[in-house]
Amino acid sequence: MAAAPAPRDQTAAAPGPMTGARYIASLKDGREVWIDGRRVDDVTTHPAFKDMVGELARVYDLQNGPKYRDEMTCVDPESGNRISVSWLFPRSADDLKKKRRNSELWNELTWGQLGRSPDILAPYILSALHLKDAYSAVQHPKCDFGENLRKYYEYCRDNDLFLTHALGDPQVDRSGQQQNERRTTAEDTEVVLHVVEETSEGVVVTGGKQLSTAAPHSNEVYVSLSATFARRNDPNCVLAFAIPTDAPGLKILCREPVSRWFGSWGHPLQMLDEQDAMLFFDRVLIPWDRLFMLYDPSPIVSMLGADGKGEPFNFLGWSNLCRVEVRMRLITAVATMVAEAIGVIEFREVAAKLGEMATYCNIWRYAMDGIEHRAGPTPSGQWTLGPGRAMHIWFAQVSGRMVELLREICASGIIMQPSENDLASPDIRPYLDKYMRGKGVDVDYKSRLFRLAHDLAASSYGLRQDIYEYWHGGDPARNRINLLRSFDQREIQGRIREMLSQPLPHGAVE
Repeated sequence: MAAAPAPRDQTAAAPGPMTGARYIASLKDGREVWIDGRRVDDVTTHPAFKDMVGELARVYDLQNGPKYRDEMTCVDPESGNRISVSWLFPRSADDLKKKRRNSELWNELTWGQLGRSPDILAPYILSALHLKDAYSAVQHPKCDFGENLRKYYEYCRDNDLFLTHALGDPQVDRSGQQQNERRTTAEDTEVVLHVVEETSEGVVVTGGKQLSTAAPHSNEVYVSLSATFARRNDPNCVLAFAIPTDAPGLKILCREPVSRWFGSWGHPLQMLDEQDAMLFFDRVLIPWDRLFMLYDPSPIVSMLGADGKGEPFNFLGWSNLCRVEVRMRLITAVATMVAEAIGVIEFREVAAKLGEMATYCNIWRYAMDGIEHRAGPTPSGQWTLGPGRAMHIWFAQVSGRMVELLREICASGIIMQPSENDLASPDIRPYLDKYMRGKGVDVDYKSRLFRLAHDLAASSYGLRQDIYEYWHGGDPARNRINLLRSFDQREIQGRIREMLSQPLPHGAVE
């Protein structure tokens, strides 16, 4: 068994909102990250990770700078410390408005490209706090799961930690799983994360988890169950916890980067390659005070709304919603500018496609305003937005359509554009000026605009983003089923049954 991780000091003075320098230093902890068959010595300098680390450090510095400090940080009324608004416990409608603005800024500053920004995972811990008593009700002699959650939240809040999560099972053999009710079988324990023994220090776990986006860039990983995998036959596969990303025995395997290019072709978004990873747990010790759930899934099933008893409270809040809005507006704006640059914006077919994209943007904005209008307090005192499950399902369907429309408007130009070295070459530049300019715009502007479109809709980076948007909320089919189970049709069905209880009326025949 790997040695237990050194205890983190949770009583030291709170350092406050994360800064760029502190964030970079926090990643130099010896974490076991693997890529292309080699272990990474330092994720802050490795070419596959350093650009993303630099971008996050930049935003961390901005949240502490004079321009954004009052919008991205606040004084916590409970601790009296200055904290990131991402970790603010919302106690009022005004708090939710603060959190909306903070999420807008995180996404505007990163062009809506980060599905796992530091603002994304904080709400997962906040959402669990709503059911603190339910977690405590699942008793174990070694710890109080609800109290563990509370203390962990305070630790993350005071240190402004960057969390990622890992919820799904490895995609090895799912033939034994029913389409709608995922349950582990005896064979699954060969790969599914599970408890192998209890010790005086904690539980020892072995198995794999996918897909942990941003794992190599994070401070901690929150491990739990998704709505798809929340129901288990084997209680040893039921657990939730959080551990430092450098925990002994935790191995992080990263995918091929989508941000490494030769030459001077511009790829303005690809420095935001947040990486995706498989997590392998090789007899990792999870201390008792880091466990939130063990053997009994009832709290997480209720929190996820996977029990069919109604739509869960919308604690995940603004993070993903604001990201989607920025991403949709970016794609629409780039498509519009492309249409203008090549003189097709007045074409009926093109204008209709742009109008379709604008429709999606407006619908999303109306929905965001609607769930804010329906916000209110919960029995625990935490304010939550109105129900929003259908929004995530809808965007999983619409995102791919927007990328498809962008490709159609760009046509073949999304593939064939000169590089910066081409633009600077005196030998080839006259041909570029003549054959690759646009309508009222020079070749420099046009080629860079199309490169931005290429990043969004035609590059390996763009394809990864498209796949991510479809799956980031979990299995869309399962999400639709859970929505159906919580969709209240009693009133309208009652009226229909009343109508059917007697002969149906028919029109008069002359």
